[in-house]
Amino acid sequence: MFQHAPSSISLIVFSTILFHVSSSPTQNPDPITVQPFRVKSSPPATIPAFPEQSDFSGCPLDLPEVLFHGIKSACSGKKLHRGRCCPVLGAWLYSAYSSTALSRSISAAARNTSSSSAATTPEEDMPLLPDDSETCVDGLGKSLRRRGIELARPNETCDVVYCYCGIRLHPLSCSEAFRVNEEGKLVGDERVDRLETDCLSGSHNNGDRFSPLSGCNKCLNSLYKLNPKRSSGTRNPSKEDRNRTTKMHSKDCVLMGLTWLLAKNRAAYFPTVTSVLRAVMLNQDGEPRSCNLGGDGMPLAVDSSEFSNASSTLLQFPHHMVLFLLYSVITLVVLIRSW
Repeated sequence: MFQHAPSSISLIVFSTILFHVSSSPTQNPDPITVQPFRVKSSPPATIPAFPEQSDFSGCPLDLPEVLFHGIKSACSGKKLHRGRCCPVLGAWLYSAYSSTALSRSISAAARNTSSSSAATTPEEDMPLLPDDSETCVDGLGKSLRRRGIELARPNETCDVVYCYCGIRLHPLSCSEAFRVNEEGKLVGDERVDRLETDCLSGSHNNGDRFSPLSGCNKCLNSLYKLNPKRSSGTRNPSKEDRNRTTKMHSKDCVLMGLTWLLAKNRAAYFPTVTSVLRAVMLNQDGEPRSCNLGGDGMPLAVDSSEFSNASSTLLQFPHHMVLFLLYSVITLVVLIRSW
């Protein structure tokens, strides 16, 4: 009677362990940067000339509820983290402002085309378009406060959007890659088509394996190709002003490319746009060559909290496997001895 007791106990232990392991995760979940949501996208390769007006007449914004949840998660709390808050805040603001920005860019392009000097004056030498940042930020702040969301501030004199994160909202211009067609719609050339392909997030990229870091690099390189006349980085003092203006125009092309993507399909492009913005915002000169490792050793294309969560998930399943194998061996030994 007692001879079979160890085997029964062992079988119970074995079954319990097997059930516990089988209920554990069997595959790694996809890294989560932003939960996708449904939006009305524009027709392929075009952006409507006139956006639907919102509550803010001075700065029409598209403010879905998920925007407030995203901003609250990234930028609220006692302490601000630039690498976490600013890219997410920037992506949401550029997304909310995308229809307004691109529509006003159409108007500006039409004025430049009708101007007699437009044919002879390089675009980077044209006056800067008006900045909507103050009006837009005021409207966003009111919407946040109505929902009980208060953004943390680095200090009393520095706001989060403009001062801390350096986010500017204004009509964008990049005639090298974008133009207004005969129907009055903004369209992109083959470089924009390539940009749309290179910046797709993994879950929307035909099911292929997708590294956030490599995806960020591909998108960043495609953005730079929108404006082939980028600054050469010369230090000639006589060309300092021109180089500064050229650099600002190059940044406009990058932001216009990102804004175009967000206006076209916010759900599909939001994760990669956030990654690119993180690389740009944390780079000293604002023109990173790649989305390489930051000072904390983590890829700029992945938020530190997401990186930690993903790592713990990856370690969880092997840990159970080790326990399963260990107890299996012990159980087999006990069974053999009981026989």
